[in-house]
Amino acid sequence: MPFAALFKDLRGQKKFEASDIIKVGDYLYSVCDSSWAISKFASSLLPFADSNIQIGDPNRETDDESGYEGIIHADGIFYVVRESVLRPSATSGGKPAKHTYHAIVEELLLSDTDYDIVAQCRSEFEFEGDSKGFEGAIGMKDSEGTLTILGLCEGNHCSEERKGDRGNGRLVMMQKRVAHDGSCTWKTLKMIAIPESANFLDFSSITLDESGRVAISSQEDSKIWIGKLEGLQDDGTYDLKGLALVDENDEDQMTTAGVYGFPKNDDCDVVYCNIEGIHWLDENMFVAVSDKMKSKGKQAFCCFDKDQSVHTFVLP
Repeated sequence: MPFAALFKDLRGQKKFEASDIIKVGDYLYSVCDSSWAISKFASSLLPFADSNIQIGDPNRETDDESGYEGIIHADGIFYVVRESVLRPSATSGGKPAKHTYHAIVEELLLSDTDYDIVAQCRSEFEFEGDSKGFEGAIGMKDSEGTLTILGLCEGNHCSEERKGDRGNGRLVMMQKRVAHDGSCTWKTLKMIAIPESANFLDFSSITLDESGRVAISSQEDSKIWIGKLEGLQDDGTYDLKGLALVDENDEDQMTTAGVYGFPKNDDCDVVYCNIEGIHWLDENMFVAVSDKMKSKGKQAFCCFDKDQSVHTFVLP
């Protein structure tokens, strides 16, 4: 279902560059890197339903797009991740200011039609620029009940320069720290390697279910990798010391693991060219959202049919 067909009121939006999606209760919540609003809609995907709404002002900051690339929900708060934002540093001793790039995690408290910004905290992790930052994120609690975020780097090695070195995906494990002056940072605890079996050119989204199964998508390769996050404990929290992504052994054949391609058309052309968000619905089904296709001949015309939409898939 195209995003443009979900809402009775588009609130002036002409594009929906969808970047992530999660399910909370009976509703799906999605973000677009082109909009400051949060899309809320029923999983039935009925067009123009009254319950399908845009929460918040799409043009909250008129001089900039949101750069929203990930969304997490924990304890009634939505954590929305901005990919990579320029952070000018103050000039010191007459020397030119050093500009650095960091993700920004916004904590949002949603009401029926709007949201309040509870906090805006930058990541300690520094990126090389603004185009290869975090492309997705998942959250879990550690043994002490502290929220831990795993940010998915878009480029291999979390790098722009080495982004094309396939099979070197990375997650950045972070926890929030608040200083005496009230400023906050998502401190890097460690890096987690994605197994080489996810031999992708880029990484566009990540989802984690209650059993620790993980799916990671690639926009460029139009594929997903399915594996396991080790460290899950009996109480549903994670032992951060044992946290690691591994290929899932499927000896009992009860679940599906490995690498799978998104469906192609009858001519074997890639049509799901822009999958940027995925979320488990059950052990064999997930929902996905797609970005706007790249213009000016950067992508084939057959990419147009599936862009800016919500999709559901069942694993074979």
